[in-house]
Amino acid sequence: MLTTINIGTTGLTGFTKELETISNNVANLNTPSFKASKSQFTALFSGSEAGGAIGQNGKPQGQTGYGLGTLPSVINFEQGQLTQTGQDLDVAIDGEGFFVLRDASGATLYSRDGSFNFDDKGILVNASGAKVMGLDAEGRLQEIRTDGLKTNPALATTKITLAGKVLSAESAKVLSGVNVIDKTGSTHALTIELANTGSVVPGSWSVALKDGSTVLGTGEVRFNQGELDPDFSDVAFKYTPAGLDEMALTLKFGPEVSSPASGTSTLAVSAIDGHVDGVLVKTTFDAVGNLVLSYSNGETVKKQQLALARPRNTSDLVPAGSNSYKSIRPDTVVLGVAVPGQTKLTADALEGSNVDLSSEFSAIIVTQRGYQASSQLISTANELIDTLLHMKG
Repeated sequence: MLTTINIGTTGLTGFTKELETISNNVANLNTPSFKASKSQFTALFSGSEAGGAIGQNGKPQGQTGYGLGTLPSVINFEQGQLTQTGQDLDVAIDGEGFFVLRDASGATLYSRDGSFNFDDKGILVNASGAKVMGLDAEGRLQEIRTDGLKTNPALATTKITLAGKVLSAESAKVLSGVNVIDKTGSTHALTIELANTGSVVPGSWSVALKDGSTVLGTGEVRFNQGELDPDFSDVAFKYTPAGLDEMALTLKFGPEVSSPASGTSTLAVSAIDGHVDGVLVKTTFDAVGNLVLSYSNGETVKKQQLALARPRNTSDLVPAGSNSYKSIRPDTVVLGVAVPGQTKLTADALEGSNVDLSSEFSAIIVTQRGYQASSQLISTANELIDTLLHMKG
């Protein structure tokens, strides 16, 4: 009878553990990237009869059942549904991999939760304050930071590109309002003047760059039967803004520039490099985990990339709190980045939990029935013992 009570107790212990697991799953239904756990059980047999022969059903012959054995829970790492959040620094993993974190003690952790932000030092951290790690070109983990990147300094113009058509019958062509930028970010409006010198050299045009009425320099561009001569397609100039150092400028006629005998003249400036000062206006991630810094001057910078970890076996991961995991075999974890076609990172989104509420509710019913049955077994055994103790000869 005492053995029966012990067997029933193992059932109560096991179903209590199962209920704790289910409760934890349900409680984290809305926790980003939470992975549901499932309890594991095994049958126990009396050790006093060990060594018996194995039957066809795989169970030792002659051994007596001794109750329910409760094993550690296993984590289900299946993908959760992605949900848009509208937060620029939220990022979700679509595919395999884990974000790499480093906590305050220096321990390396792994997580699917991409709720990130920058702390007051400009370091990317998760919701619990652990640092989110990136991977540099040499494959080393590094912090992702924005300190020193809040502004985008001015970049002086070096190249002016032209596109379109200039008719061979035209005598001159003037392009005004050509805005170039010096190293301080100031803008200067220059003028490009073309004069047809085809009477001297067929297909030749004289090119002058002017600042107001001051000629900064001249050069030549040539066409051969209406097509641009690549040996005479670039003109170099020197420009010294007031109070600043000399700037080297190249006027480049794009390969599509032509000089037909008829049609519409469309020659115009198609691009001018360089930019003014800018301040950081948006920070987000692209599909391969590059930190994308967008500035008010229209420039974007991508110099840092999120690291992704791929454990050889997810069963080596154990919960470490705050929706993160640590590996019991860290030497088997492969570090890398998102690879197109295998793993995609989605900005402004988070991965939801993979808890199946209907399955959890069904498991609650089964667990409740099992607990009741185990409790009833103990009650019945207790009644039998009580009856036995009160029997009279």
